[in-house]
Amino acid sequence: MNVYNFHTYMDAKSEWRWQLVAPNGRVVADSGEGYSSLSAVREAAQRVKDNAATATID
Repeated sequence: MNVYNFHTYMDAKSEWRWQLVAPNGRVVADSGEGYSSLSAVREAAQRVKDNAATATID
């Protein structure tokens, strides 16, 4: 099954980040900033997921 996955992790500065990982294992997007808690990074990833379908391409 071809499923993209949001992966959350703690970076070297002890900040939480997310990555959007393609079915082939490649990272296709990332948070670009760190978050102070796991719940905050999950909320940020959820916002991206919720809004991506309505995004436009310039």
